[in-house]
Amino acid sequence: MELGTVVCKDETPNTTIFYFVATKESKVKRGLFVQTKTREGLLVGRIEEITKTNRYFMQPETISNYETDINLHFPTDRWEFLLCKVYCLGILDERVRKANYPVSPGEAVKLAENKNLEKLFKFDEQGLKIGNVSGHALEVKLNLNRLFQKHIAILSLSGAGKSYATAVLVEELLNRTDEQGKVGVIIIDPHGEYSSFAYDENFSQKANLIKGRDIRIGIPHLSSYYYRLFLPNLSFAQERDLIKIIEELKKTEDVFGIKEIIQKIEESERIKQATKDVLIPNLYSLNSLRLFGYYDIPSVNTIILPGQASILDISEITNDKKKKMVAAYFLRELFNKRVKRKIPPFIAFIEEAHNFAPEGSSKENFSKNIIKKIAREGRKFNALLCLISQRPVHLCTTSLSQCNTFMFLKITNPYDLKHISESSEGITSELQRQITSLDVGEAVLVGEASSFPLFVKIREKKVIDAETNKSLEDECIEFLEKKENRKKDARDLMGG
Repeated sequence: MELGTVVCKDETPNTTIFYFVATKESKVKRGLFVQTKTREGLLVGRIEEITKTNRYFMQPETISNYETDINLHFPTDRWEFLLCKVYCLGILDERVRKANYPVSPGEAVKLAENKNLEKLFKFDEQGLKIGNVSGHALEVKLNLNRLFQKHIAILSLSGAGKSYATAVLVEELLNRTDEQGKVGVIIIDPHGEYSSFAYDENFSQKANLIKGRDIRIGIPHLSSYYYRLFLPNLSFAQERDLIKIIEELKKTEDVFGIKEIIQKIEESERIKQATKDVLIPNLYSLNSLRLFGYYDIPSVNTIILPGQASILDISEITNDKKKKMVAAYFLRELFNKRVKRKIPPFIAFIEEAHNFAPEGSSKENFSKNIIKKIAREGRKFNALLCLISQRPVHLCTTSLSQCNTFMFLKITNPYDLKHISESSEGITSELQRQITSLDVGEAVLVGEASSFPLFVKIREKKVIDAETNKSLEDECIEFLEKKENRKKDARDLMGG
């Protein structure tokens, strides 16, 4: 489909930019991919901006001289036209290469053909189908290896569709066949948004939902590292005495918990009372979290299976410290087991990643160091991260910079935009501007997964919506109904 004709404007056409006048105004839109011929071959570009112009209205003083409508005196509508600015992506040859020679003025500009876009973006027929190229009837099929060559970050403001896009990505991973290669999935889910996978008949056999109230960290096999991590305020001497007590228990008891450790400390004659006065309250504090038990739930050895997703739904946990302990423990144990090849390759999806790996420092940022470690080293062992956040400015720069692919949905906060531009390559000022105006459910992919910035309309997800997606109105009505039912039950009980 022919869209227009190349024209000269502002030292263009050049090897980076050209303009064309649209002859089919209804067919052009920002973000659309176009193609045109050059002496080097077929050039593909993306419409970056569209301007409507009319030479009759270029001089304000001319308009002010007319007391009546200027349209009565001049055929102004005949001089109105759309001017489209196109950014040159590359010449399609045996491989895609940068243009070394500009397109000629007067050359026809056409809508890019699907086969040329598939070649440009290196789509994979067996890849993950996450949606359509914006403005084109072409499915986006991303190669798994390119998408997760390192790690991926999905970033947007609240309500722009980042969790929806993540659910689509998880669907694609769970639907892969043995021949395509199945990867294990773990989701750190602080809002319960992914629990619906366990209740959907299409995915329930592939999803293992673990509620926050059921999660336990087994004390008997807990290494000394975790006591140093979870009790950061202990002195070296206090930590040493605690570890000795635990080692003694391990020699005599197969199963023990925090209460047994406390009892052993109270009975010990070699530990100074001053040390006991510090250790015992700290251990009671840990025990009050109701997180530590006699064994792990879920078992670290079975939490990662090919083509399966384990969802740690910690939405019912209100204590941030406890949430970070859960993430720190399971991510570290899974990474260590993957390094030893005891579990399959896995991808860890971390919702609200800025809470688990914040930019600032704190003794209670339990999960930050392991996320940074996986970000730096995980690629070597196919232990991979998907960091999902609505506040990139608060997300650890080290972790963010290790992502090789970014999926941006709408972001408007200037501090977030500045942070992501400093943490990732290929984020131009023009691309930042376009990110601020994305529609809900529209994303732009930047990085290894796509040779060039790719605007995608995320496909409709197949998994049922979780209860967390109820509207404000429905939640209010449901709350009042429950309240009335409780009052009725109380009256019936009293015989009134």
